[in-house]
Amino acid sequence: MKKTALLNGILVLLLSCGKSDKIKDETQIQNQELLSQTEIDADLNKKEIKKLIFKNTDEIEDSTELDLPLLSKVATNLKIKYSAIKISETSSINYDDKTAFFVLTIVEHNKKAIKNDEEELGNYFQRKYLFVNRENGSVIAEEFDDNLGYYDNEAIRFSKSHILKDLVFLNGKTPAVAFYTEASASSRIVLYSEQKFTLVTLANKEIKKVLYEYPIRLTNGDSNGSGTFQIETLETGMSFSDEKTNGYFDLMITKNFSYEEAVEDDLENGVEEKSDLKTKREFEKLKFNGKEYAFNRDDRHRFLE
Repeated sequence: MKKTALLNGILVLLLSCGKSDKIKDETQIQNQELLSQTEIDADLNKKEIKKLIFKNTDEIEDSTELDLPLLSKVATNLKIKYSAIKISETSSINYDDKTAFFVLTIVEHNKKAIKNDEEELGNYFQRKYLFVNRENGSVIAEEFDDNLGYYDNEAIRFSKSHILKDLVFLNGKTPAVAFYTEASASSRIVLYSEQKFTLVTLANKEIKKVLYEYPIRLTNGDSNGSGTFQIETLETGMSFSDEKTNGYFDLMITKNFSYEEAVEDDLENGVEEKSDLKTKREFEKLKFNGKEYAFNRDDRHRFLE
């Protein structure tokens, strides 16, 4: 009888232990499934980092976020007249939930300049970068860009600074505003225009130009004003590499050069009509040196002599 009771006790104990181990195993499995699901959810919630900035300049999409009520508050905080801002040459984008970025063009009507031949150059247009509070328009950081200041009668003019529709990310967490400005000659004979590309961030309440005035489109040439011309054009594409240097993705740039020459008929001088097109492709990688994406400006012509 005692042996039977002892055997029953051992059997109950073994069954109990087996059940306990089973519960423990099921709990571990449930915990692992929950952890796996959490990791999946975290991956789904991660913001996908877009590596392509633009395929070519014709496909760049501009920001349309210009907030005029906020701009009015900014003008008050800057202590300038709202009418002094050239709205058609001003653009903005939201940098984060609390901050916006503006590129202002401010007109100084009383600032005149005289060239050597005593021709009056007219009003002066200044370009200013601003990070501001989205709620009250208070200025967080500001900076004039002297390279983009111009008089309205100068030979070289600057366009509105076009901000790209989307922010770009220099790594997994650092946003940057991307914009470009075109410089061009007001001449039918001299064929010159250049689009200069800039990346800026906000760090410690300061504007950081991590890439400044990189030429993304450039045309050079000349024309007789009719149908005869020769022109060389540089078109670029820009994207981020998977590789990083000093914490920021390397910039990969595709450079497409083209040369076009066209001559119209000139029967009196025995010149026949002709057209010629040549192309060439090159690549460049820019690495962040801890301060900026440094580059050496290359003004060499690939086809023009």
